[in-house]
Amino acid sequence: MIGEQKSEGQDVAAIVTAMTDREEPFLRDTMAAALSDPGIGQVILCIEENNTWVDEALSSLMVSPKLEIIRLPLIPVGAVRNQALESVQLPWVAYCDGDDVWRRGKTLTQRNYANKTGCDFVGADHFLMNEAGKIKAVAIARYSPMPSSWMVRTEVMRQHPFDESPFSVRDETGDWWLRTEGVIHKVRCSKLLLCYRIRLGSLSAQTASMKRKKQIVSLANIPGLGAVILFCTWCFWLLNRQETYNWHSDWDQQSSSLYPKSVDQSS
Repeated sequence: MIGEQKSEGQDVAAIVTAMTDREEPFLRDTMAAALSDPGIGQVILCIEENNTWVDEALSSLMVSPKLEIIRLPLIPVGAVRNQALESVQLPWVAYCDGDDVWRRGKTLTQRNYANKTGCDFVGADHFLMNEAGKIKAVAIARYSPMPSSWMVRTEVMRQHPFDESPFSVRDETGDWWLRTEGVIHKVRCSKLLLCYRIRLGSLSAQTASMKRKKQIVSLANIPGLGAVILFCTWCFWLLNRQETYNWHSDWDQQSSSLYPKSVDQSS
């Protein structure tokens, strides 16, 4: 584990990715939450190099002294995040997609948790919200956290950058999760610190996990079912709260063949 550092206020940098026009309707809410988070001292917004709408979308938020905008060509999101990391000036970094929304005090809560545990990585639990931004369910997240909830030591990300290949077997965050298993100290902060937006046009909408999330939110949008589903998923989440993430049995063969030197199978 990389040496511990004590929190000194706003020592977390946020990297927000909004590389397509699909994030335009949601980006202001994302950025308002990141810029107002009491643990955040720097916000790096990554947009496509020909973006023409960011000024109007952010409006008054553009003048924030915390904000830095990086324009990049359309490259894999792993490469986008790696390039943004070069501009990070703080000891911790948190990631957020341009359509998700952090809950109030998200990174400060995680920093306190990192101080308590001495960890290198803190994930957090999340609500599921529909495209309109209404909370519809509570996710379980027993195996790995959504990337928009990640907070990691900056030095860890520099030592273990995201895969930048557009043809990887797994997405860049799934690849990173397996590749760093047994290498860094990861913990789960089992508090609901993220609102994860379910969109019909999401690039990840065809994965098994996303299909389940879409089904839950679709059912919760039916009048009369919403309150029942929210209550039931909240109860199930309470029963599954813990400080660590479970290892999925399907990962054993994948990790041993793809990352034989980095994964500690005994952990």
